[in-house]
Amino acid sequence: MNPHYEKELEARIRRELDALGELSAPPALANRIMGVIAKRPAAPWYRQSWTAWPFGLRMASLAGLVLLFTGLCFAGWELMHGATGQWVGGRFADAGALWRTLGVLVDTAASLVRQLGNGVIMAGMALMFAAWVMCFGLGTVFVRLAMRPSMNRISI
Repeated sequence: MNPHYEKELEARIRRELDALGELSAPPALANRIMGVIAKRPAAPWYRQSWTAWPFGLRMASLAGLVLLFTGLCFAGWELMHGATGQWVGGRFADAGALWRTLGVLVDTAASLVRQLGNGVIMAGMALMFAAWVMCFGLGTVFVRLAMRPSMNRISI
């Protein structure tokens, strides 16, 4: 790239654009845009932003959200430290057992991969890719056949 040529091209484009002058919007487009702008304030309060809601409704919704957040925090605290701690602890124990089982399965798969070798794994991946290509190709053929207009229509 030649920086001198780019600057010259930029200056030429700027001169051409400045020579065009101001363009005004077509009257129909300007009227449509002004109509859309005029309709915006006429939207109901619940379709406007929260700051445009009536003051009483804003305070009521804020109080409701604060109460909901407080309730959720209290429920979380009770779940972790309250009378239901045994129930939660049991669920964590179940999750731990599932996690250990998943770890054993991953270790088994890793040892299987080490035992098989790279050649068998690459051949299996090539076969899976070939099967995918065949399924994709046959699916495309069947869809095209299904969408093709019938040549011999029977009219009743």
